[in-house]
Amino acid sequence: NPHNPEHKPPGSKDLVYLEPSPSFCEKNLRQGILGTHGRQCNETSLGVDGCGLMCCGRGYRRDEVVVVERCACTFHWCCEVKCKLCRTKKVIYTCL
Repeated sequence: NPHNPEHKPPGSKDLVYLEPSPSFCEKNLRQGILGTHGRQCNETSLGVDGCGLMCCGRGYRRDEVVVVERCACTFHWCCEVKCKLCRTKKVIYTCL
């Protein structure tokens, strides 16, 4: 993003468009754009996944959620994988 010097410049594997693109910030189904309201973002990233860029300056919400995931998986011969269920707290950020 050339307008903000703090955003990281595109790398050698990034696709760069020379033509102006439509805004991805707001929903426009005619153009197949879903908008970024409600999208999860990364609070610490300065890239396109970062809350500053993805949320288009609208701000974002911080939520703590409890996630139940399979963990401590072990392989039993033959051929079964047994796991425990672990509950962990995660912080997620969502575009307003």
